[in-house]
Amino acid sequence: MVMRWCWFSLALCATLVLPSPMAQAGDRIEPGLKLSDPAATGESILQGRVLFSSNLRGEFEPCSCPELPLGGISQTVGLVDSMRDSTTPVFWLDAGDRFFRIDMAQLSTEEAERRLRAMLLVDVGNLGGLDAMGVGQLDLGAGLKYLQLLSRRASFPLLSANLVDEEGALIFAPSVLLERGQLRLGVTSVLPGNLVGDGFRTLPPKTSLRRAIKALRAAGATHVVVLSNLGEVADRKLARGLRADLLLSSRSRRLSSVGEKLGRTVLGEAGSRGRYLGDARLYAQGRGAGPHIVLTAQPVLASGVSSPAIDELVEQVLRRLADPLLGVPPLPVERQKARGTLQLPALPGAR
Repeated sequence: MVMRWCWFSLALCATLVLPSPMAQAGDRIEPGLKLSDPAATGESILQGRVLFSSNLRGEFEPCSCPELPLGGISQTVGLVDSMRDSTTPVFWLDAGDRFFRIDMAQLSTEEAERRLRAMLLVDVGNLGGLDAMGVGQLDLGAGLKYLQLLSRRASFPLLSANLVDEEGALIFAPSVLLERGQLRLGVTSVLPGNLVGDGFRTLPPKTSLRRAIKALRAAGATHVVVLSNLGEVADRKLARGLRADLLLSSRSRRLSSVGEKLGRTVLGEAGSRGRYLGDARLYAQGRGAGPHIVLTAQPVLASGVSSPAIDELVEQVLRRLADPLLGVPPLPVERQKARGTLQLPALPGAR
């Protein structure tokens, strides 16, 4: 049984440690690379860290795994906070597909429930210090208008270099330049090409990315990160021809226990549903030319330290989800057809 599971999880099995038979089922996790300076791979002098989540799909609680539960948005923020210190700059990004599990509107209270989850994940990003988020295809699952409402609620930018309106104008910012310490981190994001929806479409991703990366380099970015929603095969092709330093994927559910370098770009994936937090370490020195990056992923243990502020928000949402009407009137049929026009009341304590 263990071997069969390994065929479907090669990235994890490469470094999997199997303890005694009684504990095997509970310990099927990748512990992540230990942080050391100089690193085992030859890099030295840690300059900064890029933490990243992806493919959350509206999930905010730990998984129901009986032996060793992983995940939980409060535990994620607690882990991010534990990695922040006064000497090493830390950035936190979300690669996309954060808000919704499917890209179709639901009926009545089901739609209200998933929008409430999306609002919570915006508020968690606000309180937890999320720096930027790439728009994924699933994030458009309640319609463009509702995603725009969420973006106005967010204190962090939603990014897309190729999502345009019916007149061809960009809907969200194509990129952002984040400055922390000596680092100037340029971040951009891309959706699959040829998507068409109510009020939006997407441009060819490669052309859009080249334009955004060129602008970020011209603005003085020391490192460029691409948040991609294209999928595993397309991401690998894309990485080989980009002038980016990191390409972080959101569409696949794969987990990169060790990042893969394709051309000059390091490719990484953080799995799904918040069970792992990606961790890209930026070093000043190392082998070869270009930026020196070591990428791994840290498990988000349900038993780990959580954030009291996020715990309070989660508890409020759980109480509202226990209400059969979620504390809001059922969504009228005409509003369901419009898609994206319902704005739920603010959660107390959210900023």
